[in-house]
Amino acid sequence: KALYFYASGSFQHPLSSIGRISQSAISSAIHAVTSGLVRHAGEYIKFPVTPDSQERTKQEFWTKYGFPGVLGAIDCTHVQLRAPSVNALVYINRKGTHSINIQVISDANCRINHVFANYPGSSNDSFILANSTIPAIFEGNPPLDGWLLGDNGYPLKTWLMTPFLMPATVREIVLKRKHTQTRSVIERTFGILKMRFRCLDRSGGTLQYGPQKVAAFFVACCVLHNIAMNHGCVDDINEDRLEDLRRRDAELHVPMPLRPNAPAAARERRAHLSEELHRI
Repeated sequence: KALYFYASGSFQHPLSSIGRISQSAISSAIHAVTSGLVRHAGEYIKFPVTPDSQERTKQEFWTKYGFPGVLGAIDCTHVQLRAPSVNALVYINRKGTHSINIQVISDANCRINHVFANYPGSSNDSFILANSTIPAIFEGNPPLDGWLLGDNGYPLKTWLMTPFLMPATVREIVLKRKHTQTRSVIERTFGILKMRFRCLDRSGGTLQYGPQKVAAFFVACCVLHNIAMNHGCVDDINEDRLEDLRRRDAELHVPMPLRPNAPAAARERRAHLSEELHRI
């Protein structure tokens, strides 16, 4: 019954009529399955921190998209929920509904290798990133050899490549085009995830649970998603549906606050990357 709930997005009351199971039993089943999946999340959702896994991840991005050095594509997505009983205002997103904003990193094949589901819908993506484990992973000793691809909701860093806002040269245009093509994998990942698990998409209705439970549902669905992907269960996503998901997520994104220019080292690294892509 828990799997039915994840897949359908239906609330508990219609589920209770299936097999004449009581509302309380359905609730207990969903809680037990979700808790079990979350406990095992570390076995199925793994960021590439070992040399072998890093090399494999970068090779997959290079083979599929022709973009070198990529360890993941990063973005955030919203999941709607009922108004929480505590601090409800901070959960109000740009569209005036309540949600949590969840950071996800995917590999080149739409597998999820990082989830951070700790912040309300009013939080911007760059703030969530700064408070996650990802900066410490990339800036450790030694630092990781590679980078993430993010949109302009993120700051440019030596380990986080964002596109040029207004490309002025052929090299900058090439980088922006390749960046957009490659980073689209995270949008496709969200599309597959939300089509597979309708409880995460507003088309399945607003989840009538608090933030902690909704975050747990999201992580549980990510575990199931990776299990399905590992077994070759790849859904053909409807492109119109994917574009609709992209549009709705874009409407909910909070713009990154204005800040000084990116560090020189980050700008130099992006310039070097644009030169490399231009020569390919």
